[in-house]
Amino acid sequence: MRYKTHIVSSLTLGAGLSIILSYPFHIAYVIGISFGSLLPDIDEPKSFIGRRSFGIANYVKNRYGHRGVTHSIFAWILVSLISFIYLSPLTVGISLGYFFHLLGDFFSVRSIPVLAPFNTDYAKPPFAYKTGSLTEDILLYIFTFLLFYFVFILGQLHIYLVQSTAELIVSTVHILFELLHIINSL
Repeated sequence: MRYKTHIVSSLTLGAGLSIILSYPFHIAYVIGISFGSLLPDIDEPKSFIGRRSFGIANYVKNRYGHRGVTHSIFAWILVSLISFIYLSPLTVGISLGYFFHLLGDFFSVRSIPVLAPFNTDYAKPPFAYKTGSLTEDILLYIFTFLLFYFVFILGQLHIYLVQSTAELIVSTVHILFELLHIINSL
């Protein structure tokens, strides 16, 4: 999948979970899902996240290859363990976004080595799409429609999203004023 399809499909699945589990669709959750949905591609220097990784992607690709260990359940479990040690809407989102990325790539023609590094065989999904194909474009449009439906109509998640964003802005401004006060008093 291309990065935009990973982000939109992951946000759609995350919004669906928010509705089903009554989990707050917090701005930190949305940011976490978005980041987590890109994170497995840290093994590809030409990926969206790889081009912004300050060389980390080059190291990971040289060491493990693209769609290697970073595209496995093992890597997701490690990310999830770290995320749940520092439990917050952001870290829950990162874990979910990572998992949704793996799910999306599992159904691509190339698939993923689900059990890497213990077994590097690539899974064979029952049906597959080709990355960058018309099929992926159609999936992107379907997920985009569903995301808007979940956020604005079915779950009315936009209300909590706007509220949490406003709270984040207010607290950030408050922190900035506190820092300015401290700097001025020096």
